[in-house]
Amino acid sequence: MTTLAYPPPLDDGVVRVRPWHDGDLRCVEQASQDPTIPLGTTVPARYTEEEGRAYLARQHARLTSGQGISLAIACLDTDEAVGHINLMTRPQRGVAGIGYWVVPAARRQGVAPRAIALLTAWGLGAGGFARVEAWVDPDNHASQRVLELCGYLLEGRLRSFLTFGGRRTDVLVYSRVTADAGR
Repeated sequence: MTTLAYPPPLDDGVVRVRPWHDGDLRCVEQASQDPTIPLGTTVPARYTEEEGRAYLARQHARLTSGQGISLAIACLDTDEAVGHINLMTRPQRGVAGIGYWVVPAARRQGVAPRAIALLTAWGLGAGGFARVEAWVDPDNHASQRVLELCGYLLEGRLRSFLTFGGRRTDVLVYSRVTADAGR
């Protein structure tokens, strides 16, 4: 059985994946200003410092409640948070779902694939998961490219699976499993 615990800070020389802290409120504020991030996450659509702190508290509560591990994506040189990444437990034993977002100012800089690669490697290794999967809106081509870049395989489509921004949507299912480690 997988025991949830924060990984040690993970980095690849450019990006660090680490627990959220109070100094990350600016990142939450930037995310709340993006038109899509609040639609599919718990990022507040209208940022206030109180809402930002509540967001950070929810991220820490995921670990203590057993829901998953929620981390900040930060630039290694400044430790400034520029995004979010998580591994959320699924009902199936040994399976986690990966989710992520990057603030608009940090997009197209390779931040997301670096963070996904770091957390996936940890999740399938020391994290004890046998499978990490991602559910992606079929219209989110950027996310699909990032997952494919990180070695995730497209497994199929789940019709009318999630509510996103008040509408039902299909999702594409991507995954990595421990047997993919050499890929």
